[in-house]
Amino acid sequence: MKIKDYFDLIGKRVDEHYEVARVAKEMGLDPVSKVEVPLAISLAEKSVGLISVLYPQLEDKRIINRILELEKEYGQLNISVALQIAEDIAREKFCKFENLLQAIEAGIRVGFAYVTLGVVSSPLEGFTDLKLGKTKDGKEFFKAYFSGPIRSAGTTAGCVVLMIIDYLRESFGYAKYDPSEDEIRRYVTENYDYHERVNNLQYLPTEEEIVFLAKNLPIQITGEPTEQREVSNYKDLERIDTNFIRGGMCLIFSEGLAQKAQKGWRLLKGAKEKGFKTSGWDFLEDYIEIHNKRQVKGGDSSPTYIKDLVAGRPVFGHPGSPGGFRFRYGRGRTGGFSAASVHPATMAITDDFISFGTQLKIEKPTKGCAVSSCQDIDGPIVKLKNGSVRKVNSYEEGKKLYKEIKEIIFLGDLLMPFGDVLNRNYDLIKPGYVEEWWNLDLKKAGGSVEDFRNVNFKEAKEFSEEYSIPLHPSFIFYWNQINYKGFLDLIDWVARGEIKEDSIILPYSSSDRERFAKGKRALELIGCEHEVTLENVVLKGETSKGFLSNLGLREGELERQIDELIKKISKDGNVLEVINTLSQFKIKDKSGTFIGSRMGRPEKAKLRKLTGSPHVLFPVGVEGGRLRSVQAAVEIGTVKSEFPNYYCDSCKNDTIYSKCENCGQVCRKTSYCYVCDKTSADKCTEHDNGRDFKEKRIDMRHYFEIAKKLTGSRIEELPVAIKGVRGTTSGGHSCENLAKGLLRAKYDLHVNKDGTIRYDMTEMPLTHFKPVEIGTSIEKLKELGYEKDIFGKDLENGAQIIEIFPHDIVLPACLESPDERADDVFLNVSKFIDDELEKFYGLPRYFNVNKKEDLIGSMFACIAPHICTATVGRLIGFSKTQSLLASPFMHAAMRRDCDGDEAAAILLMDLLLNFSRKFLPSHRGGTQDAPLVLNSKINAGEVDDQILDFECEAYPLELYEFAEAGKHSSEVKVENIGYRLKNELDPFTNIGFTHGSEDINSGVVNSSYKSLPTMAEKVENMMNLCEKIRAVDTTDVARLIIERHFIRDTRGNFRKFSMQVFRCVGCNEKFRRPPLLGRCTKCGGKIIFTISEGSIIKYLQKALDLAKNYGVSDYLVECLELTEKDIQSMFGKEKEKQEGLGKWV
Repeated sequence: MKIKDYFDLIGKRVDEHYEVARVAKEMGLDPVSKVEVPLAISLAEKSVGLISVLYPQLEDKRIINRILELEKEYGQLNISVALQIAEDIAREKFCKFENLLQAIEAGIRVGFAYVTLGVVSSPLEGFTDLKLGKTKDGKEFFKAYFSGPIRSAGTTAGCVVLMIIDYLRESFGYAKYDPSEDEIRRYVTENYDYHERVNNLQYLPTEEEIVFLAKNLPIQITGEPTEQREVSNYKDLERIDTNFIRGGMCLIFSEGLAQKAQKGWRLLKGAKEKGFKTSGWDFLEDYIEIHNKRQVKGGDSSPTYIKDLVAGRPVFGHPGSPGGFRFRYGRGRTGGFSAASVHPATMAITDDFISFGTQLKIEKPTKGCAVSSCQDIDGPIVKLKNGSVRKVNSYEEGKKLYKEIKEIIFLGDLLMPFGDVLNRNYDLIKPGYVEEWWNLDLKKAGGSVEDFRNVNFKEAKEFSEEYSIPLHPSFIFYWNQINYKGFLDLIDWVARGEIKEDSIILPYSSSDRERFAKGKRALELIGCEHEVTLENVVLKGETSKGFLSNLGLREGELERQIDELIKKISKDGNVLEVINTLSQFKIKDKSGTFIGSRMGRPEKAKLRKLTGSPHVLFPVGVEGGRLRSVQAAVEIGTVKSEFPNYYCDSCKNDTIYSKCENCGQVCRKTSYCYVCDKTSADKCTEHDNGRDFKEKRIDMRHYFEIAKKLTGSRIEELPVAIKGVRGTTSGGHSCENLAKGLLRAKYDLHVNKDGTIRYDMTEMPLTHFKPVEIGTSIEKLKELGYEKDIFGKDLENGAQIIEIFPHDIVLPACLESPDERADDVFLNVSKFIDDELEKFYGLPRYFNVNKKEDLIGSMFACIAPHICTATVGRLIGFSKTQSLLASPFMHAAMRRDCDGDEAAAILLMDLLLNFSRKFLPSHRGGTQDAPLVLNSKINAGEVDDQILDFECEAYPLELYEFAEAGKHSSEVKVENIGYRLKNELDPFTNIGFTHGSEDINSGVVNSSYKSLPTMAEKVENMMNLCEKIRAVDTTDVARLIIERHFIRDTRGNFRKFSMQVFRCVGCNEKFRRPPLLGRCTKCGGKIIFTISEGSIIKYLQKALDLAKNYGVSDYLVECLELTEKDIQSMFGKEKEKQEGLGKWV
């Protein structure tokens, strides 16, 4: 199917869903009688649609058309577009606002939405207000307010919005901000307070940087108080509203302005060159000099990836330590866009801690990456307990060997896409000499080979002789891992050996072992496979041939040859250089660069559940008890909570639904005056106020019986506990119809805050798949438009490789996961939707599915945290992993990369029927993660710009040559998405990959971090693994676990013990102090601690054991002992218990 036909098909399917939902919504059974998720395809539509949530008057086609005109004039995603549309809206060219300041604010929000691709909530929730302040001489200046959700905008967009605000300030003639000395010092104090007392900033400017920026700010950067902590100094300032720490201000000042000033200034200069007049940020040129000086000096040199170690998540390599992951350029079918790959055998020999979808925190070139498996790379090299050294070639072999492994000498390759190095503006990382590099050398010399990954020694020798190219990587070793002395020890040992048939036999009897120990260690460190027998060390077959050729040795007497060899070499030097003087072939460096890493977040795939796991957004108050049970509330008879005000003119009754549950007539909203405690049709004229909700007691039995009748449910068919919510948090306190909860409970489904059912998953890219990997038949795939494989052959069997379409997704169905599988969940969701259409709305069933295969082809909405635009997805199959597998374009449309982030999938019909903005919390951040807009067509130029660096072709030889020379990544020319868009080529098809994989489901699919039940077991397995890995310093790991996790947790809980609140076991009510009655004042239940002694001491003994077993510093041991004494002074020392001898027998 051609890509245009595919997009047309997706659009048609989406329209069908909207039509069904439109008919259902018009029945008036929901808080709003229309579908509340508008379609938006272009960036202009998404940007305007997002801000129209606040300002409905912006829903004007002229604004969208104006943005499209500006894109033609200035270029797509250019800052000039944002500046001009912000000014046009501020000047009220399209619609009117209450006043000029509101118009300017609306313009800022639309411009901000444009630079954030119209998908994140920052323009609504992060930028919160625009007010006017007074300068010292009485002129008006701008005060821009920011809150915590500004983080979702990204650091560059955070810097750009400040420039948009100042551009409008200057355009409308407002004065510059004139900070006082105290206000400047407040910026310094508050940013450091936030970083040290609240949360680490990605970038903490120096005091010099903050002072320079603050004294030159053209607008006041301020914000709402986000923390319950006051600043440590410079309080009670007249022009600053609060003494509390303003998190949003700190984020945009440090991470946005200070960190991204150089990039922001470059963008703004481009706009100035196009004629935009703005001068407020001209001082940034001087600031950049100060900033760059700091960068040259450098800051904390300790590796950031390892600082925030979490107990139970292993370290796989300290920075640059030999034996860690070897960096390798390439991208598999499940790689790219911040996702890397390791060999399945590596997953096995790391005790299953690394799984498909597990996040790795890495030393470079990115901060982190998600991991998949790939068989076309090198696996680990391990030393067994009997002294033998083996290359592990499969997951099954690794699992079988793990208990016999004494040392992991090399972890294996970390396959990292070139596009990710380029995107991070990184210098090229030197790789080891690998098969694909060798193949490029061969092609350059005029040769070719059918399978460059599988070449025997005879062929490798002939290729090197005929084409004068280096020896094939399969027959070279990690020579630079040993020093010159180790090399001499090795050849001294080899001189005592002999060659028999295809094997090298080296002496290693009990009397020889001490003498040749250093030579043996050198043999291990160069990664040479060998087997230890009772009397000898044996190098067999191809390994022995490669070893001899590296040393320039032939069959025959070894001692005589080595005597001649020693005469050729200098008395000291680089071992690899020495090897190249001895061998008749060019021997390249096999090591390259080793990357330090540790385990980050484990993979995830599970149904999302709110606190209490509610089935319905219906308040049950305290009457629902601790479990928030609808049935418990029904037994009591009534519920007291805040409900919306509706009145049925036909029945003359108040109700909580928009449509009368008794007569079916549409009800009207009424207004409640909390001053005179009266409800009327309109606002109270006497007090000029009115709420559309009220705290009242309702007849719970009445609403429950109506719900049962509506759904045709019988008591015996319902679950034991149908769960509601304690109370609603939306502005109007709208609630769902209780009938929906009964239907969800029938299928054990749980509702999210917006009325939908969500399934959360780790994000992973997928560019190509095999039908057998996703469990979908050839016939079904053909129905979906998959007609040919990547070689242009007709689709005939399950092993063919197919390129994925941009909107298509593969959901997880992991048999080993302890959580709900996506196939089971969405099978139930589809049945719930059908029941809802039939029983609640009185419409025909839509899905009619009986098994998971029937779901293939269903439409979904995919959304990531912190964004508010969902993207349409089409289900094409299920994998055995715990990841959302989708095209990189899908992830980019959600403005996420695949470095361990997660996203959610919602059945599209569920979204259109059950989502309502009326359910969203009214507090700050309530619209984050809410699908306010739906994107039904991915435009490659309007997604996250990281996609522009996604490579589309095989790598050239110059990549490896430039990397060897230490050049910058920008010097390598590889066709990528950016190139295709620039040259008007199709960005969606014919995207290649460099490394294949037999099965994307191979290797570990559920990490041991998730399967091990207790923290003690996780830490024990973690330390056992770390002891095996050559690249890991176990003492440092033990120190980090204690410092960064155990001691912080212990001290924190101990401190909170004296400040804790108390909880009722019956209704979960919280009390600052225990009531004098000794029981709950609401329900009479028992009062208990919220922090117990057990939660304080749970890690203490484990920390002491780690300190003792791994030799951490005396200072850290004393810190632990002092903490233990403090705890014992509070709770007393545990009494010794007398135990019977039987326990120890």
